[in-house]
Amino acid sequence: MPATPRRPPTRGCARYACGSRGRPVRHASWWRWCVSRRGERGVALLAAVAGLAVLSVLAVGLAHTSAVDQHLARNALAAVQADALARSGVAAAAVFLTERDPDAVDWPRAPWAQGSGRQPLGAGWVEVTVEDEARRLPLGVPELADAVPRLFRLLGLDDPALADALLDWTDPDDNSRPLGAERAYYLGLIPPYAPRNAPLASVGELALVRGFTAPIVARLRPYVTIASEARVNPNTASREVLLAVVEDATIAERLLSARAEAAIDPEKDLATVLPGATPEARDALRARLTARGNYYTVRALAGVADLQRAAEATVFAPAGTSAELIAWRPIRP
Repeated sequence: MPATPRRPPTRGCARYACGSRGRPVRHASWWRWCVSRRGERGVALLAAVAGLAVLSVLAVGLAHTSAVDQHLARNALAAVQADALARSGVAAAAVFLTERDPDAVDWPRAPWAQGSGRQPLGAGWVEVTVEDEARRLPLGVPELADAVPRLFRLLGLDDPALADALLDWTDPDDNSRPLGAERAYYLGLIPPYAPRNAPLASVGELALVRGFTAPIVARLRPYVTIASEARVNPNTASREVLLAVVEDATIAERLLSARAEAAIDPEKDLATVLPGATPEARDALRARLTARGNYYTVRALAGVADLQRAAEATVFAPAGTSAELIAWRPIRP
């Protein structure tokens, strides 16, 4: 019977096994196993915390974006509402002007001149003020053309070329005055443009006329108008405009003193206000002065929540007739 091969003896205890080089390899103990598993659980916890942080950031970002979108939507709605309120204020003022007494005098104590104050309306509020355009000197009205250079001088605008340039801009021909400018000059500018050769469309158009710089236009704006008012209101005109129209400083001062006491109707009151004036002089003044205008500037300021809108409109609103919108422009609140 063949002999059974003997098993070689093992070295050490059963916890060891031979490695590839014959050295014993010790199996991991239960402690090492627990430690290794604990490390794996720590990595998983860190990954979970990091994922939760990312999700939190995304949630905060989405919430912020949603809040911003809602804020923008509310502002857009408020802007539309405020613009509508401003337009409503202009429309209401135009109706009020047409319903005034045709015989009433335009002066600072007239009902339309008092302003509305801030009135609640719809989702917000609106505030309206009205000025008559007859308080300003009209540009382009032949009856008062001689007063324009005088007003320029009274305002410290002594350059005589300004009056010539303005006349060349508004007259229908291309013949330049000695100090003016016509088509040839404007077509030589960069960029070139042609003169209107017609009445001004707005006071701001003065900036296109030779010599009328931005400071000059800003200086003139409170005193001039493009409205076709052939006469000036002595009850509302400034001292400069009144003096440019009547020419005589003594007469201008008497008119200013008289209007502080009561409204002046040039058709009735000049004999009382100017007792020393001749009938011819009073008739000449009546041709240049009026107590009732047809054109008015309406400014409306409206607000909804924290947002405001403002607009300025020129309306043709003779008493007893329907109003007509002549010009409209948004302005800064």
